[in-house]
Amino acid sequence: MATAAMDRQHYALQTIFSLFLGLMVVALVGVGVNTFYPSPAVSYDKELQVLYQQQSVIGAKSAQPCSTVDAEQAALQTKINDLQNKSQVAQEPWMVNTSIILVLFATLVMGISLVRSDQLRVLSNGLLLGGLFTMVYGSGWSIASNSSLARFLVILFALAVTIALGYVKFVRGARSTAMVTAPANGGPALAELGDLAGRVSALESRMAAAASAFSTTRDGSDKESR
Repeated sequence: MATAAMDRQHYALQTIFSLFLGLMVVALVGVGVNTFYPSPAVSYDKELQVLYQQQSVIGAKSAQPCSTVDAEQAALQTKINDLQNKSQVAQEPWMVNTSIILVLFATLVMGISLVRSDQLRVLSNGLLLGGLFTMVYGSGWSIASNSSLARFLVILFALAVTIALGYVKFVRGARSTAMVTAPANGGPALAELGDLAGRVSALESRMAAAASAFSTTRDGSDKESR
């Protein structure tokens, strides 16, 4: 009972570690991509913040005529709308490119998880989870974009990679493991079968010898009786 409880605890700790490693992988990839390939909306947000502050200052000028305040507010609002449109236009290709980069990194991480997966099972599972999380994260950026074709191609590629790597890890890997373990499991059975065959052969030899001896004794008795 104590051994079974320790095994369950060990398995639970391995699962938690693999999950935590997967989250750290997706966090590292996401932060890395945003660091070296930042969103173009950041520069526009700074300009928009300045215009919002100017709007607040103009709104506080109650001593001026309303027509002047309205004209300044309208001019600022026009600039804000123009910057927002530019930010959205610049954001579209960035979202598609970011999605492609994330999916490629996810494919790389999932491919690394297949290396020595039998010996490093916990690390392999963690990297696999990290790749899957990154794949979902990258697919989310493609869904957020307005490009239907890019969205479809990215999700199609992500699906194909997931199926291929899943087949390599779970189907072909299990088949290879079965082929490797089969001779080891069949070794004692073959040895026992060979031992049994040897015993049967020895028993047949003894029976043949006994029959030959009995036949010789019987022939001798018949000659003496004659």
